[in-house]
Amino acid sequence: MFSAAPKKHVSLRLIPVLAGIAALVFLWFSADRIDSGNQAKEKEIISTALSRSITQCYALEGFYPPDLDYLCSHYGFTYDTDHFFIDYQYIGSNMRPDVTIIEKEN
Repeated sequence: MFSAAPKKHVSLRLIPVLAGIAALVFLWFSADRIDSGNQAKEKEIISTALSRSITQCYALEGFYPPDLDYLCSHYGFTYDTDHFFIDYQYIGSNMRPDVTIIEKEN
């Protein structure tokens, strides 16, 4: 009879520890999913801002910007170069450039 009581006592002490571990695992997975969602939203924001800057340049100056640096210096376009690579292919002054935004791997 004495041997059963210590086992119950030990198992009751493990419940808060296991619950804490489960909570930490849940938070870790949640944080990872939130981070992925934030990067997708950031990519969408960059794409919208880039498209607007390209269109604004064409509307105001009558030609498409020759490169990404032109947009950055003349139209204030900025993005996080540590997390994204923008492939900007200039086709001609009267043809919209081909733009691809690529997320860099961490």
